[in-house]
Amino acid sequence: MTGRDVEVKDPFKSHAGLAAGVMGVGVAVAGLLPTVAETRVSALWGVGLAAVTGVVALLLKRRAMKQDLKAALKVVGVVFGLRMVAVLVGLVGLVSRGMPPVPFVAGFFGVYFALQWIEVSYVMAASKGAAGGDE
Repeated sequence: MTGRDVEVKDPFKSHAGLAAGVMGVGVAVAGLLPTVAETRVSALWGVGLAAVTGVVALLLKRRAMKQDLKAALKVVGVVFGLRMVAVLVGLVGLVSRGMPPVPFVAGFFGVYFALQWIEVSYVMAASKGAAGGDE
């Protein structure tokens, strides 16, 4: 039996599950921890925007990994720009409505940092699978 006879398992499902778990924890913390309604709403907007951009990021990276690693690196730049725009739009929207920006930032980046590690782990796992082993 050669290494080519082994079926390659797609790591996307496990990484998507981890991402969903992080998003769920983020929503739970943002929904339960703040005691003031404005703070809770601000934190939930942050978590929500991080979750949406995280889903987009993972899907784009999955699509790019079907091409090559160079395409995945391009997606990293595109997703970074998308997240930057999401943070700016979220902050402007909240501040213009008189809501506190700090819970938004904490909610967004709390979820974002965990999702970023999951996305990096996915790209590494998918590139190992495409290379055929532990390279």
